[in-house]
Amino acid sequence: MKIITFLATFLITFSSCNCQKEAIKTNEFKSEITNNNSEIKTKNKMPILKYEAMSRNFSLNVKVENQILYFSNNRDFKDYEQKIGISNSDWELITSLVEQVDLNKVKDLKWPTEKRYYDGAPHANIIFISDGVEYPANGFDHGFPPVEIENLVNKIINLTEKK
Repeated sequence: MKIITFLATFLITFSSCNCQKEAIKTNEFKSEITNNNSEIKTKNKMPILKYEAMSRNFSLNVKVENQILYFSNNRDFKDYEQKIGISNSDWELITSLVEQVDLNKVKDLKWPTEKRYYDGAPHANIIFISDGVEYPANGFDHGFPPVEIENLVNKIINLTEKK
């Protein structure tokens, strides 16, 4: 009788450990799938862009989010005054230009000119907001952005001028 009890206990213990191993493997597989899906979602997620340019007699505030361009020309704006829908072709271009930007290096971008120091150009800055984290640039002259983001900034400014 003791032998039968021992064998039954051993068999139950061994089989339950085996089930736990399979459950762990299944959970690991599911977490790998979830991690891969979340990586794809973050890669496809377009950050919010905020562009600001200001001088004594000039002000431009632009926000690009979800295929809509918001902008205002008032210095002390509380909310964006105008809103423009971005066409699919322009949105694809903006998205591809943003994907080329390394958000961790945005703060280190070098500006090509220093006209803003003597009122030769409005002071401008662009901020990338991704997952609640802001990645601001170091500031540059409006109309003379750093080479790495030049096409992106010019495209955004051109869209505001179309209105």
